Amino acid sequence: MTSAAKQLSISQPSLSAQLKVLEDFLQKKLFIKVGRKNELTHDGAMIFGFCRQMFELSEEMHESITEEIPHASRRVYIGVSNEIAHTFVVEVISHFLNKYSPRLRPKVMMTSGSHQKLVEKLKFREIDVLVSQNSAKSFEITNLQKIEVPVNLICTINKKLSPQKRYLNISDAIKLLNGTGPTRWVVPSPHFKLRAEINNYFEENMMKADIVFESDVMESITRSVVDEVGVSFLPLIYVPEEIKNKSLYAFGPKKGYPPMLG
Repeated sequence: MTSAAKQLSISQPSLSAQLKVLEDFLQKKLFIKVGRKNELTHDGAMIFGFCRQMFELSEEMHESITEEIPHASRRVYIGVSNEIAHTFVVEVISHFLNKYSPRLRPKVMMTSGSHQKLVEKLKFREIDVLVSQNSAKSFEITNLQKIEVPVNLICTINKKLSPQKRYLNISDAIKLLNGTGPTRWVVPSPHFKLRAEINNYFEENMMKADIVFESDVMESITRSVVDEVGVSFLPLIYVPEEIKNKSLYAFGPKKGYPPMLG
């Protein structure tokens, strides 16, 4: 409260009094005491989402009038769940923004977090759209588009493998890797859909995988493969530059392996 009051250039008691007036008017409790902190209630978070849009509209109006911008800048808030490679999302956003002239281009704000937390932000209008590996299961949220992402077996180029071997099926590719030495795996964390599909493949083929690293950040999975910590199943869209500059090697066709790993 003290920090907020300082930013608003009013006294802390005055701010608290105004919040009390707002709560009385709305007949809703906006904050709840958690330890030594005040946190937004469910209603408070929803109202905050609407307030954010109100202040943005005010700022857009100010920019449009004072800076003589022919079209007020729209702010688009995009939530990206942790299992999605941010570099991939940034590339998609850049492609989207380039369709607009600089004067008409919307301002994009990107935030990350767990799928569930971002779903809550979406419900409370704190973000406009969510990019996630999970489909929407709530009647309050609409799936705009579903994309199937091909998955390949990725390893370091230092395995010294013949380029002619790249189109091997999964089992033959793994046998080839085992022939170069013990195969260690880096994989996404257990709550990821891709991890479940990887586990199913290992179980169905009675494989005991030596998992040496797991993470809920896809960039760290990619980095660990580059650093030769282990091999992994990854979508090619996450490693285009690494494949192009030949620091990583991909087994399988461009369309990826069968659906059980896609």
